[in-house]
Amino acid sequence: MKNLIPLLSAIVICCALSSNKSLKAQCDTTAYYAQKYISERFVSDGQSYRALLYDDQIAEFHTTFYGGSTYRIAGFSGMEKNQLIFSLYDEEDNLLYSNENHDNSPYWDLEFESTLHARIEAKLALVKQSSGCAVLLIGFER
Repeated sequence: MKNLIPLLSAIVICCALSSNKSLKAQCDTTAYYAQKYISERFVSDGQSYRALLYDDQIAEFHTTFYGGSTYRIAGFSGMEKNQLIFSLYDEEDNLLYSNENHDNSPYWDLEFESTLHARIEAKLALVKQSSGCAVLLIGFER
């Protein structure tokens, strides 16, 4: 019995590591598709906002948008566009934008007159997929 416990522990660790690698690969592929929407006109903010979502889970990301700038938010999940719903809220929980009102568009350009600390919520379009890696990329106009 004592010899069985280390063996089971090793198996669990190996399974966790291998699934972590496949999840990272899935998110990397999703990020590749999202990156296509950050065109030459935009410079990435250097962040990759990622979350693994199941069913009706919601990922929450926080960022700051600086006044006088135009930003592009690109959101992707899976290998097809329109599978991720993302919504932008201000500090007082006012909805500023949701791609759900625009056929789950994979990107949107937003211009800010003043600096804004914002929350972005992302969830899966469940009619298209029930689990997956959600990736948001943010770029600012050159």
